[in-house]
Amino acid sequence: MGSPHRTRTLAAPCLALAAALSLGCGTATPSTPDAAIADAGTDAPLPPDAGVSFLSMTMVTTLSQDCMPIVADDPLAIAGSLVVTNTGAVPIGPIHVTDGLVLRLLGGDTIATFAVAPFDLPAIAPGATVMAPFTKTPGSLSGGAGLTGCDVVACGTPVRIALALSGADLPVGARAASEPLTVPCAF
Repeated sequence: MGSPHRTRTLAAPCLALAAALSLGCGTATPSTPDAAIADAGTDAPLPPDAGVSFLSMTMVTTLSQDCMPIVADDPLAIAGSLVVTNTGAVPIGPIHVTDGLVLRLLGGDTIATFAVAPFDLPAIAPGATVMAPFTKTPGSLSGGAGLTGCDVVACGTPVRIALALSGADLPVGARAASEPLTVPCAF
């Protein structure tokens, strides 16, 4: 018999920094040789003369879903860290985080939303990087109408986990997304 939960645990040095969102700038330069950083925009980019530019990413260290009978309404467990680097010429933040999203890998559609224990990152000086841990709030998963349990986020689905960011100097709709992941399940 297997363990009732399968958890994907990644050592920090092995985490690819893929899917970092480059908000307010056209290109991103990885800070480490093995970092793979992709550019993505937001709904409301800042004007080019604003001097605000940063990279943000969600590093997921735990992603698991318990689909063993009896399946809970919210069987999804997510934890990790948010990393924000100010690549601009002016301070940004403070940055407030309260919500997360499970995004379909192809197309980027939102599959589900979830809450995290609210937290703030302090104002970030130019050139500085700040990291903070996060954990999905149990019972907070919300998906399509009428879906519950393991039907909200199907097992084996390729996804990105994102955190919604708000605060001074951040464009509306700013988010930090993870590398591509596959939702593992225990049956």
